[in-house]
Amino acid sequence: MKSYPSTRQWELFHLYKHCPPPLPPMAFTQLWEVSYTELATLTGASRSTIEHWFSSGSSQREPSERCCRRLAEVHLLWSNSDRIRPSLLQSWCRLSQGA
Repeated sequence: MKSYPSTRQWELFHLYKHCPPPLPPMAFTQLWEVSYTELATLTGASRSTIEHWFSSGSSQREPSERCCRRLAEVHLLWSNSDRIRPSLLQSWCRLSQGA
């Protein structure tokens, strides 16, 4: 059954629509001790791409905004892991699967 979003739900959307702000990999690794392989898993990028993000000179590449936003989401989840109910994430994941 469909329902129209409440005023509160619209307020939440307006707070969220520009979030999360991108968190570059360099900043993420200052907050979390993860390997290049783990960063690749978190962002969906290859380990080679991760190495290019952290290199200097002509081989350096800038991470995409999508990857930086993904790292911001992971940071939010990990920073609030004691307050986020697994059932909330399970509901969110089911929504993306069309269930």
